[in-house]
Amino acid sequence: MSNETTSKQTLARIKADYLARYEIEMDDWSATILLDNQVQFQNMNSQLTAVLDENQKLSGKIKDSVKTIQFNSILEAFIHGLGKGLPYSITALFLGILYYVYMITYIDYQRTIDFVSAYKNVSDYQLLIQEGKTETTAGIQYLVLSPSKNGKYEFGKSYEFDSRRKLVKVPLQRKN
Repeated sequence: MSNETTSKQTLARIKADYLARYEIEMDDWSATILLDNQVQFQNMNSQLTAVLDENQKLSGKIKDSVKTIQFNSILEAFIHGLGKGLPYSITALFLGILYYVYMITYIDYQRTIDFVSAYKNVSDYQLLIQEGKTETTAGIQYLVLSPSKNGKYEFGKSYEFDSRRKLVKVPLQRKN
């Protein structure tokens, strides 16, 4: 019953206040709606106050977590920035160089494998490749060989002419 009397007293106070301000008498229904609006605004005000308090707490935490650094000169700022980023830069440079060396080595290795795969008997010409001499005349490159003397063969340096078959034979290696 005390809520009912408080509610009636509050409504009577609202009516009297409205009558004093505007000199118009208010009915019970309008006073009830005005009272309900006041209660809703008080709830919204308390929620807004709670949100603002929480915002101030979070703002304080953010300010505490941010560390400001002040420098006396541009040189100090540059050295500080260099110290922060230098390890990452050196690491990236080192990894880049390793990747470059790996790729160059890999490409050279692939070329060698492709060459050996294309020419299956390349190992038979090993001494010719190692010992042979070349000469360029008028834009044409020649393999320079000399005739062998009395069956003395210099692998990759001498040749033997077979006049019967009209062939030049170049000794590559001795197979026993």
